[in-house]
Amino acid sequence: MTATFAQLLTNAATLHANEIQVRSGDEGPDQVVAMVRGDSVLVAELAEGAAADFLAQAFSACDGADGYQPGLSRMMRLTGERLALPRGIAQVLMQFLPPGGARQLVARISYDGDVCCGSCGS
Repeated sequence: MTATFAQLLTNAATLHANEIQVRSGDEGPDQVVAMVRGDSVLVAELAEGAAADFLAQAFSACDGADGYQPGLSRMMRLTGERLALPRGIAQVLMQFLPPGGARQLVARISYDGDVCCGSCGS
C-alpha cells in the first residue's frame, strides 16, 4: 500500500463519499473502500500486514490520539487538530474495530453544510 490515510481521505472527499471502510480480506488483501451514494468503491488494497500500519496512521491523525493498540475498539474524532482536513470536510468520526470482523475501520465523513442529527455531540 503506497497511499496514506490523508491521501485516501482527500480522494474520498473528491468522490463526496460519506464513509471510508477498511474491510478484512478473507482470502485476499484487506481493502479500503469508499461508500459513495450507497455504492462501494475500492480505493486501495493493503498489502499483507499493512492494515495494522494503516490503522495506526489513521488513529494518530485523530484528535487527542494516544498510543494505538491494535485490536482495541475505539471511537475517535478527526476535526483537523492533527491532520488538515480536505476542503469541504467538517469532521470525520472514526470507529476502530477489533480484527476478526468484516471491518477494522469505519470512518464517517461529515461535510461543511451537512445537517447534524446530534448523535455525534457537535
